[in-house]
Amino acid sequence: MYSASPEHSAYMDTAAAPGSYAFDEYVVDVGGFKLLRGTTVVALPSRTFDVLLYLIRHRDRSVRKDEIISSIWDNVIVTDDSLIHAISVLRRALGDESRQHKYIETIPRRGYRFVGKVQLVEPRSNHCAPAEKQATVEEQPGIPAGQTGAEITVNASAATSLPNNKVIQRLLTRTRWVAVILGSVAALLAVVIFQPDSRPLYQPEKTSGASVRLFQPSPPGMSIVSGGVLSPDGRYLAFIARDEVSGHSGIWVRSLQANDPRLVKGTEGASKPFWSPDSVRIGFFASGKLVTSDLYGEQRKAITSVSGAAGATWNQDDTILYADWTNGLFTVSASATGEVAPTLLLKRDSQDLAVAWPQFFPDGHRFLYQIVSLDPKREGAYVSDIESQQSIKLLDTASPVTLAPPNYLLYVQRDMLIAEEFDPRRPELTGQAFVVARGVSEPSITVEKSVSASVGLLAFNPGIKQQNLVWFDRAGSQLQAQAIPTELYNPRLSPDGTRVMASSSVTSNPGLWFTNVEREEYARIETDAMAPIWSPDGRQVAFTSRAGTDLMLRSSDGTGAPRRLMSDEHIKILNDWSADGSHIIYTRQSPKSGFDIWIVDIPTGNTRPLIAGSHNETQARLSPDGKWIAYTSDESGVLEVYVASFPALENRTRVSRGGGGQPQWRSDQKELFYLSLDQAIMALTVDGIQPLAFRSPQQLFRTSIPGAPGGGRDNYVVNATGSRFLVDTNVNVSSSPEISILVNWTARFHNNNPGLAQASPLH
Repeated sequence: MYSASPEHSAYMDTAAAPGSYAFDEYVVDVGGFKLLRGTTVVALPSRTFDVLLYLIRHRDRSVRKDEIISSIWDNVIVTDDSLIHAISVLRRALGDESRQHKYIETIPRRGYRFVGKVQLVEPRSNHCAPAEKQATVEEQPGIPAGQTGAEITVNASAATSLPNNKVIQRLLTRTRWVAVILGSVAALLAVVIFQPDSRPLYQPEKTSGASVRLFQPSPPGMSIVSGGVLSPDGRYLAFIARDEVSGHSGIWVRSLQANDPRLVKGTEGASKPFWSPDSVRIGFFASGKLVTSDLYGEQRKAITSVSGAAGATWNQDDTILYADWTNGLFTVSASATGEVAPTLLLKRDSQDLAVAWPQFFPDGHRFLYQIVSLDPKREGAYVSDIESQQSIKLLDTASPVTLAPPNYLLYVQRDMLIAEEFDPRRPELTGQAFVVARGVSEPSITVEKSVSASVGLLAFNPGIKQQNLVWFDRAGSQLQAQAIPTELYNPRLSPDGTRVMASSSVTSNPGLWFTNVEREEYARIETDAMAPIWSPDGRQVAFTSRAGTDLMLRSSDGTGAPRRLMSDEHIKILNDWSADGSHIIYTRQSPKSGFDIWIVDIPTGNTRPLIAGSHNETQARLSPDGKWIAYTSDESGVLEVYVASFPALENRTRVSRGGGGQPQWRSDQKELFYLSLDQAIMALTVDGIQPLAFRSPQQLFRTSIPGAPGGGRDNYVVNATGSRFLVDTNVNVSSSPEISILVNWTARFHNNNPGLAQASPLH
């Protein structure tokens, strides 16, 4: 059964729709596409008229801005300014410019609503559009999980132009072609995906010219938690999925000529997979290492340590170029022989925050990469040469950019997946850009990249994901969401329990934010700030700036200027502030030693190592009485939580079981909490005082945090009594559990293909 997407539902039943809408002295003539005041035609731009019609047809509710934009400006990139301008033109035309709007009401921070009293005028007669005006059937929304859909294009006559309202005309045509599409899908998929031979899914010389959309659903009992990564030969799709019972995740590989994906052994906790040029091996990051493996997991090899993985690419000469986002780009041999060599180092003095997502061009010399910076002039996608190391800025965007050989760049803007053409010989943009799909979440450094391209194939994750901070009780029941203005990470609760402090993404509204626990109030007091912590009395906050190299202090009320406590070339992640206010515990990251726990004396700024060894130690938390320290270490091969006396570091005990991280104390020191590797909140009852003794850990509830509880990030915070938990939760606002794969994806907007209708280019 075919169903229209919600934003287009107003235009579906045009035969039954009224011919006109009347309010006061105005008449909206739907069939004539005009607004009348009495007998006088009120001149309106075509899309402004469409906005008016859309609001009237949805007058029973407030309509979101993004819904209006995606419905009226279909396949065209516009900003909110275009909609705001259209509303302004409408209000002027309707004489509705006073503060108390008579017809179009503004819903703050949401959208608009038509509030005039509307009467329906006689319906127009049913009629069919002429055959020569058939429009494009681009997509079938509403396909159930586990089924396969296809995008079929229908030829549009070059001799006849579409009516002014393209959306209405296209949707009139859709219903006539449903039966044709459904029959074609079954036959096409039988040829495309169920043919068990060694040929790639897509063969350019044999393509039918149609753009076909396929879906990869989650394996049984699993949830897909990453984008799909296509192999260079177009035969395989790799993705990360999490077991819904155990919470363990790993890499799955699916042959596009076979029905079932399979788990690659030895990839538990893997992130950011990438392919070898011959498509027979796969690389990924896990437990602070860059790892390579064959597709069966029989031949795994740890290549080097990486503290801040942000993507990698595998060259034809068997070298790997990887991004350590806190330091830069580095090359290393895929055979694990030879030294790690820096290719491009992060320029912190230029306000750069990260370097990420390298991708080799087919020539094996040039590569694409991303700079995340507080300086908008530096932020964007760059092309460099592995030998000369000279870089050219190619595209201004905060979104990660994917190279789609031979001549397209893919990125996400305003939830739209965009393909922009470039000349790979120079390289430079040609000025041609197109919307490939709508409703796509923008990737970031902290999540898996969601766009991949290979030999005529394109894979992406449909759906919008939104990070949120949500309060839960000890049983895992959701209480309420914390009011936040943007994506916030590393939450910390103030000592009096009234405010939450957190830092935002480096790619969106970066900085240090405060929110009120009880009221919808928030404020940003810094723009260059990460991983903040409170002083014991709540009067000060500490954070790092300049990509984590500067340790800063400032007043928590937002007054006064921050002061630099200390600075060096090492990345610092703040962990805790001693109860007497004299010291700050932090994790120091080094390319050679990995993560170690250090301490800084606040009066003097002097630093020294506290827990440093050959393994990664991080996430330190001091007990309320200041006599014990809980921290994590991967010395056993798995991240575990340890407790030792402070500052002597005696009576050391491993307290987690089966892995864990992010320890936090209850304020009365009667419980210690941590996150298990399967994302569950665990509670340890504390017995005795000298020395501390712990009962066996008990699971409170499973969370939906993104990824494993490693690194320097806080995914939750517990209140003073241990009765409530604020958890960093991924909320699927409008999502699908599948990975979408487009076959012959460029056919959607190739103007010179006679078998296709033309897609609308960007303006």
